[in-house]
Amino acid sequence: MRYKEHKHESETKHSSLFVISFLCVFLCAAALGTLRLYGLYLEHRISETARRIDLCKEENLVLSHRYAQLLSPARVYNYARRDLGMNNAENIKVIKLDEQSVRLAQAKEETVEKGGFIENLNPFVKQAHAKN
Repeated sequence: MRYKEHKHESETKHSSLFVISFLCVFLCAAALGTLRLYGLYLEHRISETARRIDLCKEENLVLSHRYAQLLSPARVYNYARRDLGMNNAENIKVIKLDEQSVRLAQAKEETVEKGGFIENLNPFVKQAHAKN
């Protein structure tokens, strides 16, 4: 009888060792499978990002070309003449002012802004402002 008890104990040790090793192998395989799925997910994200970068490069090229067309001197010149009515100036004259004449002009503008003596006589009528 002793032999049977000893045989039963050794089978239990082998079967528990087998179960533990099987679980370890299963866990390692599951971890490798998870890593592979995560790698596939990252590959997909990288390819999607590369595709978006290519689309942005193409759009940037189109917008750069359009920007260059909008700023071309010929287009600006034609727009100024056609839409804004700007033409070449003729009979250009240059007037040089000294400091005294500039001060006189500023003083005249200040008196016009303040109003003359006659405008200030009537206290019921004031000059209209945009604030009012």
